[in-house]
Amino acid sequence: MIAKILTKGSFSNVVGYVTREFHDKEKYTPDTWWVIDSDGILGNDYRRIVESFEIGASLNKRISTPAGHISVSFDKADLSRLTDGFMAQLAKEYMERMGIRDTQYIIVRHLETDNPHFHIVYNRVNLHGKAIDERNNFDKSHKVTKAIKKKYGLTFSPKKKQYEDAIAQMKPRIQAAMYQCKSWGEFSRRLANAGISVEFYNDRDTGRPQGVKFSDGEFKFNGSYIDRAFSFR
Repeated sequence: MIAKILTKGSFSNVVGYVTREFHDKEKYTPDTWWVIDSDGILGNDYRRIVESFEIGASLNKRISTPAGHISVSFDKADLSRLTDGFMAQLAKEYMERMGIRDTQYIIVRHLETDNPHFHIVYNRVNLHGKAIDERNNFDKSHKVTKAIKKKYGLTFSPKKKQYEDAIAQMKPRIQAAMYQCKSWGEFSRRLANAGISVEFYNDRDTGRPQGVKFSDGEFKFNGSYIDRAFSFR
């Protein structure tokens, strides 16, 4: 089980992607995807789903990108266990542990690939007009998926092991680069010499500096995903 927190955006775009609204309808037929659970949504067709989300998002118009989007995939070894009901259960437990609650959501299962997975689309504006707390989301997600896998005996895939090995190798290099470092430029140069690139990004709603990502050329991680001490702050 691997959760990937995807780029936030508008509901028309995100819902359009998960419901295959903008895909080739001959290839992505209704039996290649379906909604396995939802809450606060009036209907299962693209137009009604988007309208429902937009009504909810109007409670807080300060959130310019209200559509949260998370993809959760599983190892093929678990396929026989992954009924729609079990997937919906896992998705709701994941959301609860992540603090994504009291808000609208849909869970869409995709079946066009051999990789078992579903997508969660949720409203970043909750039912009370408040923004969902998404601080340290990547770090939280890593811990949540690990806990759920252990609880239900889900497979720890080889890819996940590669992620963990990459983190183990990058962490001491980043720690060394931080030692008595006096500027972001110096920090970036030290990391480059250690084979790691660094990327900074801003909050989509406020435009203020928000986060930092590190890459070894194969994998890219948010700083807080590797260690809380590596968050932008």
